[in-house]
Amino acid sequence: MIRFRRVLGGTSVLALLLSLTTLASPAAATHVECGDVITENTTLDSDLGPCAGDGLVIAADNVTLDLGGHTIVAANGEGDNAGVRLDGVTGVTVQNGTVTGFDAGVLIEGGSGNTVQRITAVDNINDMLSPPCDLGEGIAILDSDNNTVTHNQLIHNGPFGGVSIIGDSDANVIRRNEFRDHNVLSISGGGCGRGDQDEGVRIEGPGADNNIVDRNIVTNSLLAGIGVHGYVCESPNPNVPVEDPNTGNVITRNVVTGSAGSLSHGIALLQQGPAQIVCPAFATTIERNTVTDNEGDGIFVAANSFDNQINRNLVERNQGSGIYLHGPRMSNQFTNVGPTVFDLVSPDRPPYVECTATPCPPDTDFVVLSGSGSGDVTGRLVAIGPISIPPGDFDTTTSGCDPEDYAAAGFEPGDIALVQRGFCARVQKIQNAVDAGASAVIFFNEGTEGRTGVLTAGVSPVDIPVIGASFAVGEELYNLTQAGDVVVHVVTNTTNVQTVAAPGAYDNVLLRNVGQGNAEFDGFDGTEEPPCDNNRWEGNNFGTVNQPCVAAGGRGKTPRSSAGAPGNSAGIPGRSGDAPGHGGDLNDRGRGNRPASTPA
Repeated sequence: MIRFRRVLGGTSVLALLLSLTTLASPAAATHVECGDVITENTTLDSDLGPCAGDGLVIAADNVTLDLGGHTIVAANGEGDNAGVRLDGVTGVTVQNGTVTGFDAGVLIEGGSGNTVQRITAVDNINDMLSPPCDLGEGIAILDSDNNTVTHNQLIHNGPFGGVSIIGDSDANVIRRNEFRDHNVLSISGGGCGRGDQDEGVRIEGPGADNNIVDRNIVTNSLLAGIGVHGYVCESPNPNVPVEDPNTGNVITRNVVTGSAGSLSHGIALLQQGPAQIVCPAFATTIERNTVTDNEGDGIFVAANSFDNQINRNLVERNQGSGIYLHGPRMSNQFTNVGPTVFDLVSPDRPPYVECTATPCPPDTDFVVLSGSGSGDVTGRLVAIGPISIPPGDFDTTTSGCDPEDYAAAGFEPGDIALVQRGFCARVQKIQNAVDAGASAVIFFNEGTEGRTGVLTAGVSPVDIPVIGASFAVGEELYNLTQAGDVVVHVVTNTTNVQTVAAPGAYDNVLLRNVGQGNAEFDGFDGTEEPPCDNNRWEGNNFGTVNQPCVAAGGRGKTPRSSAGAPGNSAGIPGRSGDAPGHGGDLNDRGRGNRPASTPA
């Protein structure tokens, strides 16, 4: 993930405050206007707004802003605006009211030792139509230490998080808050980040250490209920600075449930971006949490993450594994040997034109995607719904995200799948096609702004041909499938050579966790054989475990059953590279003006 340090168009924060001061004198004790600068204890006597810029700016230490049960409302003005902005102050308390409609409800930037309590932050959403994309949360802590966020309600903020801990922010406490519906999709196609990255609690850094996330209730997030992000640990690019790790964070006694994005996890230590460049957080304590009913794993630990303590958690009914330690991350060297054929046999038309240059010229139709296998296949083309033609909103198409989409389309083994880009991870869409017995995949672009040309993004290596096509080609093929039978001829000749880019999660301790009823495994270690990268599993009470690294790799484990898990030491199919839904882009957050520091 890339985390930037915030720059306001070359204007310093101090200059901003001085300019505000010239426009609005310090507010009176009980009545304020939009943009007022608070320098003394203040209690609102009425609602405030709609405000085109910041609601209020606090510019003095040791003051209390009491909203008095009132609401501060935004007018959706230009720039990154906050309902309440604490700029470089210490010992401030903000409490008792509602903040809605801003890019951030409350922003703590610099300073330390501030408290935000009994605030309802709702619908603070940055549309991120163009960079910079600095904010997008209910409460944001940027380069600030020892702040306390407690007894707040955070509802439907985004597209980054309910509470985000950003930059060099240490020893902050996020305690006894309620997080709901942090499932806001980024609608931007302008380089402002992944579509599905909203989280309840987001420890992003880089350099966010020793923060405590304790006794919160987190429901219905998109990327993860609680996520600790990666940092740039090595870069061959001199323009990408090496960043500090996020380490020593504590996640304890939270209830995390219902994360409902594309394989969204309950609690996740995320390695984001190329494994050679971005490393995950490490030395994190995850203890005594209840993590249930998430669409991904209950607790996910990225490859190359180490020295984590994962103890006494309850993980149940997650659609991935209860606890998942990622195996080695692989790097793929792809070669399109050629020749390539992409031809519509019935109804007949001239063969489609292959793209052989970067970027693809507008008069080309398709490319063989990196990761494609070799093959010479002729088969019936079946559109896998739900396909959006005309296209819907950015990154919302769910074509092929659910294995049941294939049965619903009448797909049979040997058919060729027509799949549209959008929403869930590419690896998930392609793996579902492989599992359904597809002989090839035609993967076409989404059709939204910036996503109309030939789809060139690679996929995890598979044995079948995978063609990336433009939206225009996909639209043509889709319409033909709706009118009658379509037969396609595809020829690819490729090589994929995989090497280990990062080791699996290692030197982790997992003690006395309880897991039952998770769809894949209650405990999963992605390393291939003992000694299991020195991960210590001890005293856990699991219904199903993978072999041999959980059942045979530790001491004192008490699995009740290993049924359904024989011989799965190499990992779950489709997870050989990144975990679905976690990564690829170096700029996950897309906060374009912070220095570089993304899931699979």
